[in-house]
Order: sequence, then C-alpha cells, then structure tokens
Amino acid sequence: MRLLSKRSRLALRRRRRLRAGLAQLVYMLIAFVLALKLPDVSIWFTVSSSEAIDALLAVGIGMVAFIGLVYSLLFLVVQFGATTFTPRLNLFRDSRIVWNAFGFYVGVIVFSLTAAFTIDRDVPTSGLVPIALTVNLLVTIVLFRALQTAAFRSLELAATLAQVRKRGRQVIAEVHPAGFETGVADSAGSEGLVPEEIDGIGHDVLWRGDSEVLQVIDLPGLVLTATNADVFVELPLAPGETVGDGNVVAVVHGAGDADGRLDEQVIKALTLGLERTFEQDPRFALRVLADIALRALSPAINDPSTATQTLDSLDDLLRMLLSRNLGPGRATDTDGVTRVAFTLPDWDEYVGLALDEIISFGADSSQVRARLDRLLVDLIAVAPPARRFPLESRLLELRGLGRRTAPGRQAEK
Repeated sequence: MRLLSKRSRLALRRRRRLRAGLAQLVYMLIAFVLALKLPDVSIWFTVSSSEAIDALLAVGIGMVAFIGLVYSLLFLVVQFGATTFTPRLNLFRDSRIVWNAFGFYVGVIVFSLTAAFTIDRDVPTSGLVPIALTVNLLVTIVLFRALQTAAFRSLELAATLAQVRKRGRQVIAEVHPAGFETGVADSAGSEGLVPEEIDGIGHDVLWRGDSEVLQVIDLPGLVLTATNADVFVELPLAPGETVGDGNVVAVVHGAGDADGRLDEQVIKALTLGLERTFEQDPRFALRVLADIALRALSPAINDPSTATQTLDSLDDLLRMLLSRNLGPGRATDTDGVTRVAFTLPDWDEYVGLALDEIISFGADSSQVRARLDRLLVDLIAVAPPARRFPLESRLLELRGLGRRTAPGRQAEK
C-alpha cells in the first residue's frame, strides 16, 4: 500500500470539462449576438443590403448541406476504425476538433440566417457583415481541412497506435507516481495513520441503478468528504471496472451518518458511464492495443505484421510502468491521516493484460513469437528484481508453446 503524492492526488480528480453540447451552445450564442450587432456598426464603407442578404441566405442554407456531407463521411471513418481496429477505439469520435468544428458550423448558420432576417433592405448595411461572412467561410475551410487530416490519420495504423500510446503514457504518468523502490512489492510500503476510533468494521455503500463503468474518481473531493465526517473510505473498484446494481462501491469505516447523506456524497465522488475512458484507467490503453493485436491475429484477418507493430507500443507502455509505483494506494488529509484507500492494478495485472492473450493466440506465428520473445528478454534485462518473475514466467510459457508448435510445422513441410 503506497501513499499518494500530491501530484497523483490531483490527477485522480473529476475534471470540469466543457461538454460538447454546451460548447456548441456557446458558438451559437456568440453568432446570434454578432448577427444582431454587426449590421449596425459603422465603418468606412457600406454594402447593398439586398446583396448582403442574398449572400447570407446562400451561405446559411448551403452550410446545412455541407454539414450533412462532412459528418456523413466522418461517420464512415468512425465505422472503419471500429471494424478494423477495435470498437473501443473512440479517439477520433471524442476528438475536440470534431465537436468544435460542428459547433462553429452551426454558429455560421445561426449568424447567416439571423443577420439576413434582421438587416433592413431599405438601408445600406455595414461592411462588417460581408467581412465577417468571408472570415467565417475561411475558418470553415480551415476546420474542414483539419477534420480531413484527423480523419485520414485515424485510418493509419501507425498514427492510431501513436495516439493510444500517447494517451496511455499520459494517464500512467498522472496516476502512478515515478520512483519504484527496488525490492519493494507493489502492495507494500509505508501507510498513513488511521485513528483507532475510525479503524475497524465499516458499512458498505451500494450502487443503485443500471450497470455502468466506473470512469472517474474525484479523490480530493472524497478525501474532503471523509475528513469532514471523520471516517476512512475504502474503494474496492478501480476505474474501468463495471458496477452493477447492488454492488459495493465503497466501504466507510467510522461513525458515518444515520440519514445516508455521507453515502450520497461518496457516490457523487464517483463518475460512472456507459463505456471506459482513458482519463483515469491505465489499463484501457493496454486493452485497446491488445485488442488491435488480437484482431490482427484472428484467422479471418491473419495479419501478424500488425500484431508485431502493436507489440512495439505495448513494449513502450510496459517499460514506462517498470519505473512506477503500482498497486493500491492511500490518500491522506492535511494532518497526515489516511482518509481514502483506493485500488489500482499491480505489475502482474498489467503484464497479463498486455501479453497473455497475445502469447496464447500468437504463438503459432514465428514473427509474433520472435517479437514477444525479444520484448520479454529486453524487459527482464531492465526490470527491477521484484518485477522480473511475471516476465520470466511468461517467457518460459512462450518458449514452451514455440517448442510444441515447431514439430507440427515441420510435419506440414
């Protein structure tokens, strides 16, 4: 059990993100205000109101068809990624450029149509209107080019693997502090002080509702809640695990409260959703990469080169995990009292998730087997002694599978 550093504790928090729908609403509100104000702003020249209205209507109506065309093509890209790589690959779908571009396009429609219906045809309108319309069209083209580039990159294996690897390294750096102590197991270490009056048998906090995935833990908020109530909270589930109706999501040690408000506050510190996300789930990047490799190794596809290339990314993430403190941890309050114990994967779980299925299904491929062998040998060479056994056991398993498959290949020849 390890104490969580301040940096990691801040990483394990609920991030306040501007939702896609709210961002698009902001675009529309700005466009609406500009459409009302710009026609009345005087500059050095004016334009015919009739011509300005015609241009605004043409752009506003044309943008509707443009949005339909652009996003119908983008949906094909998402479908391609789901069927070619893995259905859990949601990087492009959740990309900021996708939803910000859509919000801007809708804003152009709102600006064009609102301005067209507010301009007086009998009075020349400000030259800012055609200037703003031209700028909007230029930005539309730039955003379309950015969308096109992002879509093309999402179709490339190397770019996709690089994005997953980048997200995986980011969440590992945030969740797992650096500085693994050689010879110390992941589940051992110094523990924070737990007062006797709140240390003991606790009561379970149950989830009531549909089955969902634990996505985010607001650890600073949970520590504050536990401190105010003078309790100790254990979280048995890690981000990425599914929570069903009636499952225990937390165990509260201490007096607690009779009316259940503490249980509600604990549940509010947990964000659940329909699918896994990269935000606090270090296993998710490994899962996505393993899925890509396994799909490539399936008999229907039989693409060992893709699996080998994916192993390069898995190698990178496992090397980063080697130097990190893994396993469960504890978070303390400002007085050094442990208030929250949380669950995160240990080294053996990461290695198993990344390699076990690929070893099982890829042993028949000489290319994949050779890359797995080199990966394990290289990791053993740089791994601390306490983390070599999971790698050595899998290397023995891989070489045993290789010896069993070799006679079959020779008989076929």
